[in-house]
Amino acid sequence: MKIKNILILLFLLQFQQVISQQIPQFTHHLMNHFAYNPAVAGSKNCMDVTLAHRIQWSGFDGAPITTFGSFHTTIKKNRYDIANKQAIGLVVLNDSYGPFNRMKLKLAYAYHMKVKRKILLSMGMFVGLEFAHFDANKVTLINYNDPAIYNSGRKMLIPEITPGVFLQSDFWFAGATLQQALSKKIKAIGTEESKFNRHGTLLGGLNLKLAKSWKLVPSVLLKIIPSSPISADVNVLAIYKNNFTFGFSYRNQDAVAGLVKFSFANYFSVGYAYDFTLSDIKHGSFNTHEMVLGINPCGTKKPGKYACPTFN
Repeated sequence: MKIKNILILLFLLQFQQVISQQIPQFTHHLMNHFAYNPAVAGSKNCMDVTLAHRIQWSGFDGAPITTFGSFHTTIKKNRYDIANKQAIGLVVLNDSYGPFNRMKLKLAYAYHMKVKRKILLSMGMFVGLEFAHFDANKVTLINYNDPAIYNSGRKMLIPEITPGVFLQSDFWFAGATLQQALSKKIKAIGTEESKFNRHGTLLGGLNLKLAKSWKLVPSVLLKIIPSSPISADVNVLAIYKNNFTFGFSYRNQDAVAGLVKFSFANYFSVGYAYDFTLSDIKHGSFNTHEMVLGINPCGTKKPGKYACPTFN
């Protein structure tokens, strides 16, 4: 049997888990944290644009491919302080894997305030829609009247709400979100209802100044899903003059990765991550590639008041 058919069969057999757990992930999550947390909107004093493309398990036909674009900006701010301001943002994301495709359009609002002299709190909300579709033309079956795919041609439109908070100082940062907070039940592939489970994410890290030009940023991103093991991404990044970043990441029982990021022409940054698969799927895949492009008119020569890597 072809690898493509095996993969698609696995997706069908495990659809109840896939449709509830397949939240797109990014190895460069500090460079692309707005993908997870709406409270990041307005985190820079200028407009911020991020584009990302991730090819997971590149050796498999029908393997996950995620394309992401975001924009956020401050709409009301104090010229001399990054606190006490409001911001808006937009996220467009397309995630495809095997015969499934999910497209999301989300609007974000965030409010930033000081809670102490050197601690900034931001609170935000994503509100949007998800369009999910199953393409039966990508499935090879012995019996095309199988009731498990009786609804294979149907398309689903699902509302989505994601609240988020973020705390930071010039030495540490921490955030939390609840994705798919509505936890909506849907009539999907199969003979029973499926459910979009809630997904909690927790991020924490430190910003350590090693020397005048160097910083070390260790961080942990936890993804929590009901009735599933906790997924943990542990990153360690070294940053030189806010212009060059390199490091590694470990995702428990899944992958290790190398990360790099370059800033150029003052307003642009590009990041690349290569994941080495550790799970059994490594025997048939050529690992994972991820590219991220950031555009920010603030530039990198004058970082903001707070030195958190998420906000630089």
